[in-house]
Amino acid sequence: MDYAAITEFILVFLFAATKFAMSLGYMLLPSVNYSYFEIVFILITGGTTGVIFFYYTTGWINIQINKLLPKKKEKKVFTKGNRRFVKIKNKYGLIGISMLTPVLFSIPIGCFLASRFYAGKKTTIPIMLIGIVFWAFVLPLIRLSY
Repeated sequence: MDYAAITEFILVFLFAATKFAMSLGYMLLPSVNYSYFEIVFILITGGTTGVIFFYYTTGWINIQINKLLPKKKEKKVFTKGNRRFVKIKNKYGLIGISMLTPVLFSIPIGCFLASRFYAGKKTTIPIMLIGIVFWAFVLPLIRLSY
C-alpha cells in the first residue's frame, strides 16, 4: 500500500464518520476500485467511529447548553426545521432517527438529536450503530446492480 492509498483511505474513513452517504458516493465512482467488502468495512468503521465520537461530544455540548442557558418560560418559536425534527422524533422515535441519520441527516446531526432526546437510554448507541451497519450493507449494493 502506497502513501496515496493510505491517505485516500484515511480521508474516506473521516468522510464516512461525518457524511456517510457522501463518502459512499465517492466510493461508488467508476474510477475508484473498492470491492463491496472494502466499501462495507470502511463505512462501518468510519460510521461507528463517528457515531461514538459525536454522540458523546454532542452529549457534552447539550449539558453545557443546559448550564449556560437557563430554562425560560417564554413561548418557543418553532422554525420549519425544528418542526421537521420534532415530527420525526414523535412519529418514528429513536429507530427513525437512527435509520435516517446515515442517508438524510449527517452523523453529527443525528447524534445530536439522539443525545438530546434519548440521552438516558442504554440502547441509544446500539440502535444508532444498527442504522449505520444496515445502510453500510444496503447502499453499496447499488454498485453491484450496475
